Amino acid sequence: MSQGAHPEATIPRIGIYGIFDRIPFLKGRYAQKFAAATVIAVVPPLIILLAYTVFANDVSETGRRLLPALGLTYLGGFMAMLWLHQGLLAPVAMSSAAMKQYLDEGKAPQMPVGYHDDAGRLMGRTQYVLELLERWGTRIESLTDLDDMTGVYTRRAGEKRLGEEIARSERDKTAFHAVLVDLRGFRRIREDHGYGAGDICLIQLTADLIANTRKGDWIARWGNDRFLLGLHRNRNAKLVTDRILHAIDSVPCKVAPDRELALRASCAVMEYRLGLGPDMLLTRLEEALTEAKFKSVPGGPSRAVFRLAGEH
Repeated sequence: MSQGAHPEATIPRIGIYGIFDRIPFLKGRYAQKFAAATVIAVVPPLIILLAYTVFANDVSETGRRLLPALGLTYLGGFMAMLWLHQGLLAPVAMSSAAMKQYLDEGKAPQMPVGYHDDAGRLMGRTQYVLELLERWGTRIESLTDLDDMTGVYTRRAGEKRLGEEIARSERDKTAFHAVLVDLRGFRRIREDHGYGAGDICLIQLTADLIANTRKGDWIARWGNDRFLLGLHRNRNAKLVTDRILHAIDSVPCKVAPDRELALRASCAVMEYRLGLGPDMLLTRLEEALTEAKFKSVPGGPSRAVFRLAGEH
């Protein structure tokens, strides 16, 4: 792009789409825009025809009697047109959903391929871009043990660290606590306030975790909105967990100069016991986290569930 060129100069005007999106009840609703366009295209001619049939002097009585049948036929055709439009919009909807799934979960779903019109090429290119992002993400992750947004361990490095922690525990006959933390309502934050706001919330959550653990403990980003903590030989895990959740609840996250969001988390805590192994430990933590989410009150404080090694 040449110097001084406005960024929007390279983007084609979206014309009718932009006009429709400024209509309040159509804003953010793609399928409804198609329905409105259909109504605008076919309803005025029908109204003119009906008006002529009703008011014209040279229309026969038989023609007037056919008016209800004409209306029902038109209504059926109109509903069929809307149904077909909905089906033809499926490639756009699937591409949007695939991109959202990748942004939310880091997974590239399989899109239908083999269609060669514009909509088919959209799905194929979406699939290609997501697979490319996934491959590059894996390569970048393999080059570093630290998550580039939060600065804590990546999941790959966290799995390695967890294995080392378990091996040390088995060797020295000592216990440690594992804590699984999930940022409540993260998807809604992204949808309502944007992905940048979601990133800011994750960074603040990570800062709370780091500030309330001690040397020897470790933190790994376990998913988009989830973190795994290892509290190394820390016997008072409840005190640490309560301190973390209090820090999360007490300071709202400033996602914009004029906007703050109250952060809440769900948390599962479990002491590792000899012979349990990483898979069973993580399974029990997931179960406890599900329980913590279920017991959480909407808009209420963060909640933790403590699970003993022998509990199911």
